[in-house]
Amino acid sequence: MRYNQLVILAVGIVAFASAALAQGFTAQELDRMSKQNSEGRVRNFGPPPPLSSVPPDVLHQPPGIWVCMGTDEYIPILGTPQAGAPSIAQSMGQIAAGADKNGYTSVLVHEGKVGYVPKSAVKPYKNQFNPGATCSFLGVRQNGLPVFKVR
Repeated sequence: MRYNQLVILAVGIVAFASAALAQGFTAQELDRMSKQNSEGRVRNFGPPPPLSSVPPDVLHQPPGIWVCMGTDEYIPILGTPQAGAPSIAQSMGQIAAGADKNGYTSVLVHEGKVGYVPKSAVKPYKNQFNPGATCSFLGVRQNGLPVFKVR
């Protein structure tokens, strides 16, 4: 059954291509005919669509001072600033870093939660693809995810 459908499709494609080639028009002739066809026609496609149908992010600033810093990827982000605390997330290359506490740096995670990474793991942000890039922490989305601007 499926083989028959594929054969029919292939025959249809070959027939269509043959009909197009049988006309024998060159690219220049097709361009000329297109120009003749469009002469004197006014095309009104209406106003241009909006640049984006996605609404802009509504960001809020969490309490405290947060800056964009760097860290190694996949470092466990702990729930409390102490050794052996359960992990609540894993770090990415950039983090929103806050105040230090007990040798740990506070980090904004998803859903507005605050986690902690060892202070020794936090370093200035560095983009591996663009070493001159800078990073800024812009705020937190309504869904709780931190937003960064990398330039």
